[in-house]
Amino acid sequence: MLKEVNRPEVNITTIEDPVEYRVTGVNQIQVNRQAELTFARGLRSIVRQDPDIILVGEIRDNETAEIAVNAALTGHLLFSTFHANDSSTTVPRLLDMGTEPFLMASTLDLVIAQRLVRKICDHCRFSEEVSLGGIEKTYPGISKYFPKEKLTLYKGKGCNVCAHTGYKGRMGIFEFLEVTPEMEELIMKKPSKKEIWDLARQQGSVSLFEDGVLKVLNGTTTIEELLRVAEPPKDIK
Repeated sequence: MLKEVNRPEVNITTIEDPVEYRVTGVNQIQVNRQAELTFARGLRSIVRQDPDIILVGEIRDNETAEIAVNAALTGHLLFSTFHANDSSTTVPRLLDMGTEPFLMASTLDLVIAQRLVRKICDHCRFSEEVSLGGIEKTYPGISKYFPKEKLTLYKGKGCNVCAHTGYKGRMGIFEFLEVTPEMEELIMKKPSKKEIWDLARQQGSVSLFEDGVLKVLNGTTTIEELLRVAEPPKDIK
């Protein structure tokens, strides 16, 4: 994301622990607890320098969350990471950390949840015809996510390139939660995870699992790998 917004005329500053990737043209600060340089202290210092874009490596505590929200409130574009099971859990957790609902509603733009799945090895990839009945028998309850009675799915046989695992490399599956005007109104009421996801679903959000199904259907990963990292959403009958 930083690479996408990185331009010579834009001042980007980060506070990270650790600095994992060096990005040319970006001011990157490493957290140093021995020097008492924490996320919160570093972020407070960064805001005084008035950058255009800020990256906080992770929001871990109330103080960092409060400063991050206030930085966004004053017009800065702020990226951060946050530990949560899915996109709809993020809002209740941030509210539980002490963020005021009206501040959250007016500053939060987008939440992206991410899981990593292994990719099928290109060198030993093969296809097989399967039926919905066969999928249901092997993986009860998930056949409803697949559109056709007969499907072509892919697997890896295992070879020297992939250490005989059938997988080589990883890719992301994603879930997006956009904060629309309707979502802002809901956040003001301190909603539950279910209330947030119900509204997001009405507005077209796709779950992590459903995005993974699309990647199973296009032959980049397997059902087994998808089920290893994600569960089917409970809101679909």
